[in-house]
Amino acid sequence: ALKAADEEHFESYLCVLPASIISGLYKEYSTRLLEKNVRSFLQFKGVNKGIRETIRKEPEKFFAYNNGLTITATSAEISTIDGQKHIKSLTDFQIVNGGQTTATIYFTQKDGFDISKVKVMAKINVAKETSNEDLEELISNISTFSNAQSRVSKVDLRSRNPQLVIIKSLSESIITPSGLKWFFERAKGEYNTKLRIAGANKARYKKEFPNERRFSKEQMAKYYCAWDDKPYMVKKGGEKIFRYFIEKLCGEGEFKKSINVNRDFYEELISKIIIFRKLEKLYGQGKNSMGQLRSAVVPYTISTVFSYTDGNKKSSSFDLIKIWMNEGFEGDLESFFTSLLKQMNDLIKSYSDSDDFGEFSKKQELWDRIINSREIKELMTSATVISLLSKYGISKDCLLYTSPSPRDKRQS
Repeated sequence: ALKAADEEHFESYLCVLPASIISGLYKEYSTRLLEKNVRSFLQFKGVNKGIRETIRKEPEKFFAYNNGLTITATSAEISTIDGQKHIKSLTDFQIVNGGQTTATIYFTQKDGFDISKVKVMAKINVAKETSNEDLEELISNISTFSNAQSRVSKVDLRSRNPQLVIIKSLSESIITPSGLKWFFERAKGEYNTKLRIAGANKARYKKEFPNERRFSKEQMAKYYCAWDDKPYMVKKGGEKIFRYFIEKLCGEGEFKKSINVNRDFYEELISKIIIFRKLEKLYGQGKNSMGQLRSAVVPYTISTVFSYTDGNKKSSSFDLIKIWMNEGFEGDLESFFTSLLKQMNDLIKSYSDSDDFGEFSKKQELWDRIINSREIKELMTSATVISLLSKYGISKDCLLYTSPSPRDKRQS
């Protein structure tokens, strides 16, 4: 072991444990090892399933992939052999972080898999002589804090995706018609970090990148994918909609072709953000809102407009660049969206099979019912709506050309 710290109330050691030792300890002492761990074994799901798969398929990489164990003890017997420290025994041995790893190693071996190549990093904190009360508090704090680290989500891990890097570059260089910029927070906490770095120039930085023009990876996925025919996916939110967005962006999974991330893409992305956020404001929150289903009603409303414009081969495409140029809505479009939001709020309730409308709106079944409903067909094919959408329409024949871009053709 390597002695890593020697403080007044405790000393810490770092070492590498063969998985066989961990499995043996768990077999002999079972959950007594984990009494101070804030979590119990959660079966082979999620992270535990990943641990098990690593043991089975890539045991030599386990050390690199796994965070290891945090262990506490009230005393230790240490010897020095040839200048190296060896831990001979530990008293009141407790695994306060890594209980899932410990149990998974044991049950994976029990199921007949070889763990001989698996090694696990361990941090061992040994309390020095102190009162029982102080000792209990020390061990309790180590247990609590080692289990309370900020979670690194799959969304965070994809922040270095090349397509996202391009979007970030575009956000830093493209100025809106009003002379401002949008801030794409590719890495969590990036905006506040930039403000701290700006120091005395913080006000100037916030003027260039207003806080209300900031959007995260998860938000971008939601805003972008609402302009499609899968609002139920948007309602699922979080990592699910982000994974769908990334696959669509990069041509992965069900998507065979990646999206060309250029200026046109970026300006249309911002237009989709403007539309989504404007509809959220129109729907409202609290006492003055249209209801309690905003997170479902907004994407369902946007997807309805998409289905009758971009998603319909016989109709004109919606001119998103008009939203970019105006940085908002004209009055007639706002009135239309307000009306559609109210109707959508009622339709979600009418066509749901469950009283839990928010949960049922995550199902494609509800979307299929609503988009094919008599109410939506009558509204969207009415003379008033057709006239309004034609005002914001672009001929699809125009969009077939690759040079100049549709944006340049409209401006010319």
